[in-house]
Amino acid sequence: IKVLLIEEAQYILNRQEKATRSTRPDMPAIPTVLWAQRSDKLYVTLDVQDVKDEKLDLSNVDGSGKLSFNGKRAESAGSPEQEYAMEQQLYGEIDVEASKVSITPRNVFMVIQKKEPHGFWPRLTKESGRHLTHIKTDWSKWVDEDEEDEKPEMDMSGYNFSGFGGGEDGGLGGMGGMGGMGGMDMSKLAALQEQMKGMGGGEGEEGEDEDDSDNEELPDLQK
Repeated sequence: IKVLLIEEAQYILNRQEKATRSTRPDMPAIPTVLWAQRSDKLYVTLDVQDVKDEKLDLSNVDGSGKLSFNGKRAESAGSPEQEYAMEQQLYGEIDVEASKVSITPRNVFMVIQKKEPHGFWPRLTKESGRHLTHIKTDWSKWVDEDEEDEKPEMDMSGYNFSGFGGGEDGGLGGMGGMGGMGGMDMSKLAALQEQMKGMGGGEGEEGEDEDDSDNEELPDLQK
């Protein structure tokens, strides 16, 4: 009975907090979290559009994974800038080094590897309760445990991923969807660009190819 009363109180507080945020756009909002799983990994999507100044961290604390996110939605016509903040303790331990993220104007999508021994989790978070209304099942990616062997892995060829393993704490900040450039020495990149200018002779076939690549249509990242 005490547990039910505590959960009910948390649920009421959560609803009151959401009501306050709806009238206080300057307060950080908790993003909607969509999740699905396979025995060895989690598919986690943060439903935030046009996010900027994002800071995303994965770690293991007290025997389970921890996901932290901060970011802002850019100001647009009819809608002010909105700050997002979330910190969630996951159900089990995770492999930070093997996990990856794709940040696009549509959302933040993560593939979070579970630590061995693998297996299906009963829920995403360590805690449970009606107050976790921002966490929802992603039925478009969900696979039941008894059907996993029959269903193929999700096709992720259209995503541009970056790793979490670049820092000591598994942090990722300010990437803006530029997957694959983590850890690159930008001074070396600038020197390489200057060298390429000297080799191409200015306006030639190489310059035309560069323009064409900039104009290529980006693949549809919605799966």
